[in-house]
Amino acid sequence: MIQFDIEEAKIGEIPVRIVHPLREDKARCAVFYHGWSSSGALQTTRALILAAHGYTVLLPDAVHHGARGTLPDYYAIAAHDVFWETIFQNLEEFPRLQAALTGRGFDRPWVLGHSMGGLTAMGLAAQYPGDIRGAVSFNGSGDWLLTHLFIQARFGVAEDRDWPVYDAIAAASPLRHLDALKDVPIFMTNGEADPSIDPRAQAHFAEELDRAGGRGVRVTYPGLAHFVTTNMLDDALSWMEAQE
Repeated sequence: MIQFDIEEAKIGEIPVRIVHPLREDKARCAVFYHGWSSSGALQTTRALILAAHGYTVLLPDAVHHGARGTLPDYYAIAAHDVFWETIFQNLEEFPRLQAALTGRGFDRPWVLGHSMGGLTAMGLAAQYPGDIRGAVSFNGSGDWLLTHLFIQARFGVAEDRDWPVYDAIAAASPLRHLDALKDVPIFMTNGEADPSIDPRAQAHFAEELDRAGGRGVRVTYPGLAHFVTTNMLDDALSWMEAQE
């Protein structure tokens, strides 16, 4: 039976589960971000699949998730601001995770994530293009303003243009940073029937990235809703290994 080492750690104030492969390769490491209302621990199965391919995987808990506390209702209208603020904090905290990997002798990490984590991975690619090997976004989006509009429609939120978080979303949206992203390998997957993160936002981003001469690849899955399947993971791993 294949056995993996799972380490519970804390990097600053960030609780992190670290999944180690049988044979550690310092050139292969990844940070995998969970989705809204989830946790790092709940990504362990996905991390084990990555570890089976030789990747050491960090699974951080985002603020208001897992060991960092929970919200009373993740889908209340009042939580809409917190959703975006959590993504911004993920971006702000990334250098601490990267420094911890560097301190352990690892090379630049891949950044991956599902849903909110998929938006995070895209944001990290835009903000830290030279510090990562590439990004994998499962059911995420690089067009954050369009995603914001779709989320509003889904939950009946109606934020005015002067909503304080609007300008922060617009400024950090990967769509606004296509020049920085052009040389970053990016793999994007979306279920075509996803009701949570509308795939049309990622489709628009992928088109604009392609026009800018970027290195993005997007794969869609007919009939699939808001899930990460083994097919998605296999496709992402095949693509990642082709970049190395």
